[in-house]
Amino acid sequence: MIDNDNENHSQVSIDIKPDALKADDISMDILSNDMIKQPESLETIKDKGGRPPHLPNADTRNKVFMLSSVGTRHEDIATVLSISTDTLTKYYKEELDKGRIEANASVAETLFKQAKEGNTTAMIFWLKSRAKWKESTQHEISGNPDGTPVEVKIITGIE
Repeated sequence: MIDNDNENHSQVSIDIKPDALKADDISMDILSNDMIKQPESLETIKDKGGRPPHLPNADTRNKVFMLSSVGTRHEDIATVLSISTDTLTKYYKEELDKGRIEANASVAETLFKQAKEGNTTAMIFWLKSRAKWKESTQHEISGNPDGTPVEVKIITGIE
């Protein structure tokens, strides 16, 4: 017989017999209700610590859109609103996406106008990025088995 006695816990007695253990052989006293911690209600848990939930409004939505439409980084927009970048993307994904699209469209429009007006750099950039044009340069090096000097031939895309 094993006795475990503690001031804070109830007594557990187990009588072990050589043959099969039976339910009648085990007796336990249940801990008193004041020793068992009851789970807190969900409302109590939600109110404990941490930041209050972010509530977007028309003013913050407009601010996010305006900052995004001029190319401001998400981290910087989140700092302005005093929220995390995860919270920013959670609540303002649409404003961030539309602002980015408008910023890119505005710059593309200017680039396109400059290319049409004869700005060679703008033309080249546009054709490389939008029309998939590329400049290629290959270097061919061949060795001569008889030991004569190596011939180097540079091939450009322009002939």
